[in-house]
Amino acid sequence: MSSTSSTVPKRQLGMALRKHREALAMEREEPARLLDCSPSKIGRIENGDVGVKSSELRDLLGLYQVKGRERADLERLGQQSRQRRKRTTYGTALPDWFRRYVNLEEGATSVRTYDVELVPGLFQTEDYARAVTQASPLPAPADVDRLIAARMARQARVTGDDAPELHAVLSEGVLRTQVGGPDVMRAQLTKLREVARLPNVTIQICPFGAGAHAATGFPFTLLRLPNADGLDVVYLEDLTAARYIDNDPMEQQKYGLIWSYLIRAALSPAKSIKLVTTLMDVP
Repeated sequence: MSSTSSTVPKRQLGMALRKHREALAMEREEPARLLDCSPSKIGRIENGDVGVKSSELRDLLGLYQVKGRERADLERLGQQSRQRRKRTTYGTALPDWFRRYVNLEEGATSVRTYDVELVPGLFQTEDYARAVTQASPLPAPADVDRLIAARMARQARVTGDDAPELHAVLSEGVLRTQVGGPDVMRAQLTKLREVARLPNVTIQICPFGAGAHAATGFPFTLLRLPNADGLDVVYLEDLTAARYIDNDPMEQQKYGLIWSYLIRAALSPAKSIKLVTTLMDVP
């Protein structure tokens, strides 16, 4: 887990607090009375949206009768959740809704993503990232370089000591769309082939010939966080916002099911890279 982000320990702590409260068949109103706050704040703490002060955490652990090693572990999580993120030169260029994604991605043990139009940011070359960023009128010109720097910085985790498992399924159209022109695309396809050789990376291509499949028209990303009880955070992005499904097990399981069907519809990793190599030679 990255030491620069408090998002993951916040979520882990919130999940643990919710589990203890529910084990006692206790509604949110009771811890809310103890902390002299609203039940909605208890909900935000449990969802990892806000931090909890050390004194508040002490009171909650006492209320939930948490003792011994587990109490010490949760207090340590509390300390980690209150750590401030290191400043970067690009932080303010990222919108808030995407900054949360970056924080989750930093702490994820696996990232599974399906895209129908673009190479995922973790695998983009700088020229490809620049072409994508400059194609939109929304980023301020002064922010373009900072947005690209942020994308390149995220890629450190691909080969880092704590690299997550990365699995990308891409529509064949991603390979054939000439982002930045032929030279930029050739370099991008070369990079895709290179990262696919890494032991923690799997790339599959869903060919045009596959026709309709379970995820047709619905790109999504699944982020597996430590101690997540087998459930992924589902990330859905649109033009100016994002949706996170992280507290609805039934919905989260549906995306996991769709993923299992999707990877069966796609080419095998070996055949996928063979297609990437073939398209590298297309003028």
